Amino acid sequence: MSAGFSEDPLAPPHESGHEAPAHPTTVIRDDQMTEPIQPPAPADAGGQSADSHTGTAVVVEDGVTTRRVRRPLDLLRLIVALLLVAAVALLAYFATGTTEGIGEDIEQASRQLPEPLHWVLNMIGGLGLLALPVGAAVDLLIRGRGRQLLDAVLALFVAVTVLTIASLTISAYGSTQLNVALAGSAGSGAAPVLPLLGGLIAFVTTARLLARRVWAVISVLVVISLTVVSIFGGDTTISGITLSLLAGWATGLALRYALGTPTTRPRGQQVAHALAEAGHPVSELVATETTEVGRRYRGTALRGPDLEVFVIDRDLEGAGLLQGLWQTLRLRDSPSRSLNMRRSLEHRALLAYAAQAGDIPAATLLAAREVSADSSLLAYERVVGRRLSEIDPEGITDADLDAVWYTVAMLRSAGIAHRNLTADNLVITRDGVCRLLSIGHGTVAAGDVTLRIDLAETLCTLGLLVGAGRAIDSGRRVLGSATLASALPVLQPVALSPRTKKAIRSNKPLLVELRDQLLEIDPEAEGERIDLERFKPRTIVMIVLGTIAAYVLFAQLAEVDLASLFSDANWWWLTVGLAAAIATYPGAAWSLSGFVPERLRLVPTMAAQLAGDFATLIAPPTLGAVAINLRFLQKRGIHPALATASIGVSQVAAFVVHILLLVGFIVTAGTQQEFSIDPPAGALLIGAAVVIVLVGVVLLPPVRTSIWKRFGPLLKQVGPRLVTVAQTPSKLIEGIGGILLLNLGYIVCLAACVAAFGGSIGFATVGVVYLTGSVIGQAAPTPGGLGAVEAAMAAGLTAGGLDSGLALSAVLLYRVLTFWLPTVPGWFAFNWLQRRGAL
Repeated sequence: MSAGFSEDPLAPPHESGHEAPAHPTTVIRDDQMTEPIQPPAPADAGGQSADSHTGTAVVVEDGVTTRRVRRPLDLLRLIVALLLVAAVALLAYFATGTTEGIGEDIEQASRQLPEPLHWVLNMIGGLGLLALPVGAAVDLLIRGRGRQLLDAVLALFVAVTVLTIASLTISAYGSTQLNVALAGSAGSGAAPVLPLLGGLIAFVTTARLLARRVWAVISVLVVISLTVVSIFGGDTTISGITLSLLAGWATGLALRYALGTPTTRPRGQQVAHALAEAGHPVSELVATETTEVGRRYRGTALRGPDLEVFVIDRDLEGAGLLQGLWQTLRLRDSPSRSLNMRRSLEHRALLAYAAQAGDIPAATLLAAREVSADSSLLAYERVVGRRLSEIDPEGITDADLDAVWYTVAMLRSAGIAHRNLTADNLVITRDGVCRLLSIGHGTVAAGDVTLRIDLAETLCTLGLLVGAGRAIDSGRRVLGSATLASALPVLQPVALSPRTKKAIRSNKPLLVELRDQLLEIDPEAEGERIDLERFKPRTIVMIVLGTIAAYVLFAQLAEVDLASLFSDANWWWLTVGLAAAIATYPGAAWSLSGFVPERLRLVPTMAAQLAGDFATLIAPPTLGAVAINLRFLQKRGIHPALATASIGVSQVAAFVVHILLLVGFIVTAGTQQEFSIDPPAGALLIGAAVVIVLVGVVLLPPVRTSIWKRFGPLLKQVGPRLVTVAQTPSKLIEGIGGILLLNLGYIVCLAACVAAFGGSIGFATVGVVYLTGSVIGQAAPTPGGLGAVEAAMAAGLTAGGLDSGLALSAVLLYRVLTFWLPTVPGWFAFNWLQRRGAL
């Protein structure tokens, strides 16, 4: 049997994702070489040298090896280069004075250089600009790197073209500040960036000249000379030169990664030669897979056990760096990942030797050897048996399960964490022992939490195969109840390996079953909590949303003189307005809970409404609140379809009450005085456009059919939900009463704000202004209806007879009390609900 491996020698096979388009290779045999593999080898016990056993090895690399690869480090360097380009451009634009000062200092320093040195630098830069690409081209042709030469020339052309277009665009259409930052002054004729310098850097990068010592020295000398000459000549600023260098580097890396680079991986003959030198000659060596960090071979040994050979090379150094960095930042105890070839080799060898020292049944490491300056190999004894993933779950016996737990127990005893105990890495041999295939992800001298994670992963792996009950029963037989129950605090998806985590996502009830049964074993284990994450992804989302909210908040409040606004207001009426604003939150909570047959507690529901106010800072008014309420109801155990139906019923009821209130207030206000509201033309146009588009779209038969297929089942659930609520009069009173309290609270708040500045206007008129302004605000696409609400309400109060200045002050005070002020407690409410798992 052949045991596959991906990042580790014997792990399950998978595709790399980093390879350039494959070029088919032929079957390569050593008897086609000018010299057969006859390496020197030590004599064996019978006095015969290894040479007498070597013969000629058949090496098969058909369809596995490639001539060109995309190196992960190139992608990482490209990301860094692009970030640096953005950073330099922003720094040059926003810190023009600082960059100009640095540039002037450097220019003055360069002018202190002796004239002969200036002349030498001019000569080197001028000649090198032409001679360096020509000389490098000749060298590449001599070394048979014609394809690499074409790539380098293409990179030079692309970089020159891109930078020329950028230079012309900035000069013609760029802002004065940007021209000054990059060219030194606007309209001076100086280029913002230097296309030839950037093109040279792109050529050097794609041709990999820095990898060869002589060419590296020449390239650095030419680039420094050109940079100094450009500064001395005032062709551009230091920011423009830096941007040119970074843009050229980024272009070269982009082309190098897109087109791939010639591989430095060893040929199969070299691998066979290294194995023979290590005392493990093979008669056949078959390349079976290219992985994220190297290649694997299956070797048929001339003597001794057959081999699984893992070849690590520098071409794929850096693979998984971004994922590893994210895991390291996010998790308190993440699996180790070596990015350097030598360190990766040493880490894997250390784990293998530690397993052997602890008598752990794992793949035995037979040899660790350098193949070339850019590659090394690890040769393991091939494990013979059947993976758990290959066995029919019904055919897995209790003895097989116990064998797995015995191996895990031995790992714990030796202080080794495996960190990848999947069914593909567990092999049941003929003698009933569970042997480990891949151990390269592991950790020696592992801590208690890491060892517990291995228990959790084993529970999940076996549970996926035979169910939670058999997995736990087997673990109790081998480890005991206390040790097995210690896995409960770390039984979290984030702790599992990617393969197990993916399988758990498709079988979510398994984790619940495992937790419940472990709690039955040890009820006290529920009290222990282990936080494996330094921060959760939603924390990042909250930081981003908070930053956006703060930006919007400060930008709006910067236009308002809050000190004057509050000092001019009557504090008694201000207190009334604040109380009315606070009263809207129980109203909003009841307007939701009244249309949900299930019981909802008032305080968490009010907190959800506060959190909805925070959400409106980064979303239109209705959208943010609806999303928060939907999530809140789902977390309360209500089915998503029923939660959506309840919110839909609540929204319909709120709309009906809103219209009835508006009609009633208009009639009442009409008996008091005549007034008209002139809402912003933009808001009306947006509303009209939305209505026209919706009507036009719905009239199309295919669209109607699609909408019905998508929302029909949901609408069918709204009717029964409404009937269920209607059968409980107390719920209807609660819901409709909440809607009335919500609207009246806002109207009283706006009326109090008007009175706080000495204004006098009918309550019915204030009601019409609020109800009309809120409709216009919800139609506006801006967060919280910013701009549209203020304009509509100010216009409405002015039309109702208030002075325009007083009306604007009253509206701004109203928005502070009902929109801006709740954002702070809204943020706390949002986080509080999340911590409680209620959102």
